[in-house]
Amino acid sequence: MDIIKRFKFTTAKLKSLPANESSSKSTDLEVSDTEITGLKCLSGKSGSKRFLLRYSFNGRKTSITIGRFPDIELSVARKLAREFKLLLVQGIDPKEHRKSQALCDPVETLPTVSEFFHSSYLPLAKKRKISWLDDITRFKLCLAIHDIHYDKLTAQDVLNVQLSLLSKTAKRSAYSPATCNRAIALLKTMGKQAQTYLSLMANEALKVTLLPENNVRTRYCNLLETKAIIKASLDCHCKSSGCFVALLFLTGCRASELRLRLWTDIDLNNRTLTIPRTKNALLMSFTYQI
Repeated sequence: MDIIKRFKFTTAKLKSLPANESSSKSTDLEVSDTEITGLKCLSGKSGSKRFLLRYSFNGRKTSITIGRFPDIELSVARKLAREFKLLLVQGIDPKEHRKSQALCDPVETLPTVSEFFHSSYLPLAKKRKISWLDDITRFKLCLAIHDIHYDKLTAQDVLNVQLSLLSKTAKRSAYSPATCNRAIALLKTMGKQAQTYLSLMANEALKVTLLPENNVRTRYCNLLETKAIIKASLDCHCKSSGCFVALLFLTGCRASELRLRLWTDIDLNNRTLTIPRTKNALLMSFTYQI
């Protein structure tokens, strides 16, 4: 199969890049980006892929590793490649610069996971999500990583959070897989933001797999079942509770959306219930027969 060795990198094209053939004499299949000269993606015989930048310094050809794909997104790889090329313009070898930075062991400048959550993630969540209070509760479950600086956070740290939530302690029982998944999903979302705002090379939380959930809905009620539930609800001795359940089935509202409605949200003449703002921050109106 003929493979184009030079093209403009896109995430989709890199994901579809095949593994190097096992019979190939070379260890990796190497392709080049047309947007940034020297930026390469190498696909090994196992299918693993990594970015590197090939360059010349003082007449000597060499390269510097950028990181594995897709742990490092294409946009981040290009950003790092540009930074390395800027060092070259200044007469600095990127590889030697990286080594000197590591030896200097500079004082931590990146925020801890907790600092990033409260100073960056949460303010945005408050503006974008109605359920941001749930994120605070979920983040409290990740106490073990709160004080870790974001550039020091590893996939093992995130995995340890997952394992600790699944374990029973003297003070609490084990959390359900669904609860664990919500906490890990929050860390994945935070990691994506941290990659953008802190220029992190990888989102370590993405490496941790979510757990299978046994409490997911497996099917919808059919028409006869829905009619039976509504009839039983309307026949309930507690009219308020029965009508509430019937309305849930008639409108498809979430319980909180219906429970928090005001008289001003109801138009009896037009038989319309209006929900000013749903969980997805949309204006919605439900019409039902009174």
